[in-house]
Amino acid sequence: MSSHAKGRSATIALWVTYVNIVLYALCYQLQRPVEPFLVAKLTTSGDGDAAQDAAMNYGRVQAFFSAIQTVGSPLVGILLDRIGIRRTSALVFAASALSYAILAHSTDLPTLFLSKVPTVLQHAFLVAQATAATEAGSDDALRAQALGRMTTSYTIGATIGPALGGFLAHGDGDDSKVGDMYFGAWLAVFGSILSVVLSLAYLPDEHYHTDTPTEAPGAKNTPQQSRSFLADVKKTVNIATRSHIWPLLAVKVIGGVARSMHSTALPLALKEGLHFDPSQLGVVMSCASLAVATFGAVALKPSTNALGSEGLARLGLAFRGVMAVSIAHIVSSSSLSESLLSTSPVFIRICTASVAHALASHALATSLTTMTTGAVPASERGAILGLEHGLFSFVGVFAPTAGTILLAKGGGFWTVALVNAAIDVALVGGLYIWTRITRFGSAGGVHTDKDEHSD
Repeated sequence: MSSHAKGRSATIALWVTYVNIVLYALCYQLQRPVEPFLVAKLTTSGDGDAAQDAAMNYGRVQAFFSAIQTVGSPLVGILLDRIGIRRTSALVFAASALSYAILAHSTDLPTLFLSKVPTVLQHAFLVAQATAATEAGSDDALRAQALGRMTTSYTIGATIGPALGGFLAHGDGDDSKVGDMYFGAWLAVFGSILSVVLSLAYLPDEHYHTDTPTEAPGAKNTPQQSRSFLADVKKTVNIATRSHIWPLLAVKVIGGVARSMHSTALPLALKEGLHFDPSQLGVVMSCASLAVATFGAVALKPSTNALGSEGLARLGLAFRGVMAVSIAHIVSSSSLSESLLSTSPVFIRICTASVAHALASHALATSLTTMTTGAVPASERGAILGLEHGLFSFVGVFAPTAGTILLAKGGGFWTVALVNAAIDVALVGGLYIWTRITRFGSAGGVHTDKDEHSD
């Protein structure tokens, strides 16, 4: 194949990947504002409190989904290595279609849980990253551009999805309104099948290796060039336990617990406390996604230049804790009648505060990732990103349940907010102390990156 033909093929593959990521995010986000209401609809309460039972079940669904995702992340990496990008992408989107098809038939909670099982392969962003790395080759600028466009593509889907999903589900069970909690799932089936077809038709068939050594032009990857799975595990453990890495990962994990508890409890608090409908909840989620994307594109770089990654992380933690308490105050002090219209002051305050909370979380997460990836050599950045992804999924196994327990049995959303704020304030202090110790140690010759990576 000529270089011109190869370049054209690579361009097509990247643009198909962007389309797939838009569809992937759109299909997933269609379900987000609907799921709390669907769980409540499917919860059959005996002698207990129906709202409390629904909240607990919602937390269990989120935890089960995260557990499945934790298992699936390394599995998709193995598939990329063994069967290539094209087939792996097709399997990922076929699994997504199956998940949404089961969801569309979920008339009871066991079936809803069953719909999460196929999401073990629902890691399209990992496949997209592999496609970018393969098609961009050694062109760093093209690879950076491709990864940036993928984030933009996901944001497009994540912004449209919640608002559209909430709109479609609005009025379910009310004959005077058009709405269906399952219609979004059927749309997601169609979108996922479309991505299967696009993947099989246009994506490359190369095998992707996360640790393939530099080769001469024209050389082909073979499975023998990849390290064993056990070697990868040992390398990941080595990275995670380094003295200048594990404190940052600890902040990310503990902060992730707070974020996961808040993101699980807030939709339930708005649904039960202020009677938000799916369309209102969807608008709040879409506004947050759009604000995060805008901040990332416009303000993140100058903010990092002004404050440094460490300073921005501490500011993100502190501001997130403040906004969690602010949201709790708005929810608890607002009357039900004030929240029924999307133009009401209460709805606008909730939306504004939720956007601010999301921006703080994004600044924190991005800053910590910048710090961890900057603390390892380039050859280990893929491993550290994979480790962070796995830890984030692991946090989701237990944090949603903890959030719903605090919400239902621990004193309501105020308790969730205060626990979140306490965690964030403690992490601000811990991060400050750790960075002072690290800088003192480095100045005294106790630790350097060169020494850390010499093994």
